[in-house]
Amino acid sequence: METESIELCDAATVRALKEALIDIVGCTVAGGQAPAAAMTRMFAIRQWGRGDCTLFLAAERLSPAGAALVNATLANSLDLDDGHRLVKGHPGAVVFPAALAAAEDAGADGRQFLSALLVGYEVGIRAGMLAHRLRPEYHCTGSWGALGAAAAAACLLGLKGRQIEHALGVAEYHSTYSPMMRCIDTPSMVKDGIGWGSMTGISSAYLAAEGFTGIPSLFTLEDTTSLTDELGGSYRIHQLYYKPHACCRWAQPAVEAIDDMMRQHRLPYREIEAMIIYTFAESARLQQTPPASTEEAQYHLFFPAACRLVFGEVGPEQVLHELRNPEVLKLMGKMEAQVDPGLNREFPQKALSRVEIRTTDGARYVSDVKQAKGDYDFPLTAEQKKGKFMKLTVPVLGQERSAELLDTLERIEELDSLRRLTALIAASAR
Repeated sequence: METESIELCDAATVRALKEALIDIVGCTVAGGQAPAAAMTRMFAIRQWGRGDCTLFLAAERLSPAGAALVNATLANSLDLDDGHRLVKGHPGAVVFPAALAAAEDAGADGRQFLSALLVGYEVGIRAGMLAHRLRPEYHCTGSWGALGAAAAAACLLGLKGRQIEHALGVAEYHSTYSPMMRCIDTPSMVKDGIGWGSMTGISSAYLAAEGFTGIPSLFTLEDTTSLTDELGGSYRIHQLYYKPHACCRWAQPAVEAIDDMMRQHRLPYREIEAMIIYTFAESARLQQTPPASTEEAQYHLFFPAACRLVFGEVGPEQVLHELRNPEVLKLMGKMEAQVDPGLNREFPQKALSRVEIRTTDGARYVSDVKQAKGDYDFPLTAEQKKGKFMKLTVPVLGQERSAELLDTLERIEELDSLRRLTALIAASAR
């Protein structure tokens, strides 16, 4: 598997790659506000040793593996990061931090970094598709995402041929082969295993560079050639989804249904007597009791729905600071979830829900079936994507610095080094 430069890609793929980069950087900046982010940062500073790699919103610099662990935790801590329907997870949050740390350590320029990021996405997404095809259980992003992180780092370290194969084999063997649905049932800071997956992936590339050997990876199995043969010819990055709401993707179709219904009927939320969310089984398995933590609020079906009704949005402010809001909790107590067989059959290709609301005056309102906004076949507009980035970064970095960061990311391939980028994402402006 050889590195492909972005010069060989069509303009649409380069644009898709930059959109992915901008989105994940915005999510990582905002993610620094979460409790898990501060805990992981302190752990890594104390345990991982010093180095030359940048941490988001911090003055300290760590080793490549330590920086990847911290930044990957931030990237996913608010559950706003990109995803891919067929892997049921989040490739960007595990690939980007490894690519950034390896690029800094190797002294790569912007074009080399961008090329490696593309390789990481393409390998990681295919690894996820293969893992879900071959494994009986639903395993977290860190399990297959580690291969994408390893591939990106291997490119930046200049690994070739068998070294890359060993890096992927080490990453798969050491990755977080973890039962995802157990985290859905009991949400915690381990979430999708993304921080550990990114750290494992980049570490695997460095081990392979030393001559460390690994098992044959998923990509060597006989029935995987259809996905490996298309590498460099078909780009799966075009199939990413982008999340407008700070919660599990499985809850977002219900939020969209509520959003559409409220625009049509302008129902005061205090007049809602009961609400039924018809959805697919995985969505109905999300939390439904009052959340006790940011993670429980994200892996929740009723909390984001209630926040949309009360606040008009489900953003960082809600999942960080409104867990005990009495209006939200009161609305949650009026909700129930039902699995709809038709909607269930559509998952994971599509995540769909519909909502029924009954009001205190006896009226009944039923939404259309809604898809989660931001899917590749139901995309956010360019203006909405920019708006998301600014909304996530301005409260942390300020307007001027956020605008400069966005401009730098748009022109990332022009950078002779990544120092301009890392200077903008390091210690907080506040």
